[in-house]
Order: sequence, then C-alpha cells, then structure tokens
Amino acid sequence: MSLIKNFWLFLVWMGVIFYLSFTPLTNWPKISVFDKLYLDKIIHICMYSMLSFLLLRGFFKQQNNHVPRYSLLISSVLFCAAMGATIEFLQPMLTMYRQFEWLDMIANAIGALGGYFLFSLVLKKQWLGIKWQPVN
Repeated sequence: MSLIKNFWLFLVWMGVIFYLSFTPLTNWPKISVFDKLYLDKIIHICMYSMLSFLLLRGFFKQQNNHVPRYSLLISSVLFCAAMGATIEFLQPMLTMYRQFEWLDMIANAIGALGGYFLFSLVLKKQWLGIKWQPVN
C-alpha cells in the first residue's frame, strides 16, 4: 500500500505521458511559430522534469523524508530518461501517426535530469516543510 501512497502522483503522471505519447493529436495546432520556438521540445523537458521530480519525491516520502542514496537518485533519473527513449523508439512501431525524433529523446533526458535539480532545489529551500537529512 505504501507504493500507491508514495508514488501515486508519479504513476498518474506516467500514465498521462503514455497517453499523450501514443494518442493521435489531430487537433494540435500546426503553427510554424511552435516549430521556430521549439515549443514541442520545451513541453518534453517539462513533462519529464515533472516525471523525474515525482519519482524522487516518492522515494523521499518512502524513506521517511530522508534523501535517497545517490545510486537511487541516479537510477531514478536514468529510468525516466530510458522511458522517454523507449517511447520514442516505440512510437513509429506502434502507431502510424507518430515518428521517432532524436531531439525529443534528448529533450526527455534533459527533462529527467532537470527533475533531479528541481528536487534538490525544493529540498534545499525546504519547500516541502521538512528539514532533510542525507543518508549515506
């Protein structure tokens, strides 16, 4: 039950990413401004930053508000980046309307790493309302 209690936000967000990654976006605007601003890549970075942040938050709560070990932190970021890469490889195989993009995969990895930095910032600023103690 603690898995659901601590990781439910992560699991919901992961479901949102899977849904958006494999659903045809027929109503998505085809405006050249989006291409010029790389808005799609910014969205990928934000989505995977949140995914990584929520996974790290889940481990933080699971370990009674102690910062997870570095191996767990690195594994979490790598898991999120690998999930993004896997989705990019699967999109052209499982759908007829999505294509593989290297830049999306890179944006996903940058986002996963960004989630770690966001998590670290939140802990340092004590925005979770908890004074954390590192675990060796």
